[in-house]
Amino acid sequence: MAYLVNSREIKRCDQNTIKHYGVPSAVLMERAALAVFYEITARFSKEDGKILIVCGAGNNGGDGFALARLLYLKGYHTEYLFAMDETKMTPETKAQYESVKKYGVSQSAGWEDGSYAVIADALFGIGLARHIEGKLAKLLEKLNRKDAFKIAVDISSGISADNGHVLGTAFCADLTVTFGFAKTGHLLYPGAQYTGELITADIGIDAYGFLGQTPPGRYLKREDARKLLPKRTPYSNKGTYGKALIIAGSPDMAGAAYFAAKAAYYGGCGLVRILTPYENRDILLTRLPEAILTVYDAQAEDLAGLLGVLAECMEWADAVLAGPGLGCTPAAKLLVAKTLQYAGKKAVFDADALNILSSNRVLLKEAAGSYIVTPHLGEMARLTGQDIDTVKETLLTSALDFAEEYNAVCVLKDARTVVGMPDGTYVVNATGNCGMATAGSGDVLAGFLTGLLAQGMDCENAAALAVYLHGAAGDIAAERKGTCSMIASDLLENLWQAVKRTEEGEF
Repeated sequence: MAYLVNSREIKRCDQNTIKHYGVPSAVLMERAALAVFYEITARFSKEDGKILIVCGAGNNGGDGFALARLLYLKGYHTEYLFAMDETKMTPETKAQYESVKKYGVSQSAGWEDGSYAVIADALFGIGLARHIEGKLAKLLEKLNRKDAFKIAVDISSGISADNGHVLGTAFCADLTVTFGFAKTGHLLYPGAQYTGELITADIGIDAYGFLGQTPPGRYLKREDARKLLPKRTPYSNKGTYGKALIIAGSPDMAGAAYFAAKAAYYGGCGLVRILTPYENRDILLTRLPEAILTVYDAQAEDLAGLLGVLAECMEWADAVLAGPGLGCTPAAKLLVAKTLQYAGKKAVFDADALNILSSNRVLLKEAAGSYIVTPHLGEMARLTGQDIDTVKETLLTSALDFAEEYNAVCVLKDARTVVGMPDGTYVVNATGNCGMATAGSGDVLAGFLTGLLAQGMDCENAAALAVYLHGAAGDIAAERKGTCSMIASDLLENLWQAVKRTEEGEF
């Protein structure tokens, strides 16, 4: 998996590269400018129009000045705009500033009335830790209104590299060229909305610069997902690829059980068994004849018999999912509580199972096996006793705190899903789109994840891979239908495409 860093981690890595390994800061600055230069010259010709580079006093501004020089010497009509106090320039930035002046690069005076093909933002970079106010806020707002292709140098000014929060106002980029590693603020919303296309450029800052203190953040790229996919062998049978138990559906929620069970099959699982109320029997046998069906009376007053049924199903299964469409009846509560108590079983708790557990969180600490929770923001708020806005604003820490407290993997679902691990590491998913905000989407994810677990994947890697491929299926569905009209069936029926493209290295 690729590293994902915050502002402190990249600054430490940068300084280690300079001080420990002896790579001059000026070299890194020049290579950063070259990375952006290559992207601009690959996309735009000299005849496309003027280019404006907006520079600040910090090292991000130095990258901008170097970029202006490179473009000017290549023959591009280039102007720079310096928007801060010259006395506050870093030594490296001051040197680049003096260089552009000596070469005669134009300093823009009437930029507000000018027409530009490209505007590059090198105003603040990753070091910003306060809200942008006053004339600089107005500057960014005016730049955003300009009809030009906008490029952020490292990160859009006004976006926190740590969490993606907008610090007052922010530059809205079509493309961001970042250096060394992607930043957490690039992937998390609202920062992702201001990032545009993200390109991570190698400028000489790499994992050596961590000096053994590797950051906890990761995200999956296509090649990572391909490596994680469970492998198929020519000499195998249905038992080779595991058995998944899906405890799902209430008398009026057969669809949730169907989505989850079929998604488990699409995840590569060899056998799927659905434990569901008898009212769902006919529809599930009709829609998913591949599944094994075990039914029970959800309205029975005596639930002793249900314990025996559950015990038999749990002994059969390699992994279990509890919750989609399950309801909160006494039978549902019994199934969820007892599922937590089976030692050696990998389990996923979703939807109604989370609502049941939120009223009796002590059960989570008594779990006998490895488990994953997959809450959306509302479910997470109920699980933690926080309000939804707090969870939304603290997505990373909410997932990590829960994972540590309950020794579980927490898949906290939002526009960017965060997977928090008990050891303090986390994965931010970078696939998916707004069309996936539709009923049943979570059932598909939970079932697909359970299918991966049944094949022997550990909880951490299975969770990361599941959210990646679930999002990839959503992206394929959006290619075909757009985002407005997508439904959960579109996600489900494109899972196999996401898996196939990943296997073949195409997605």
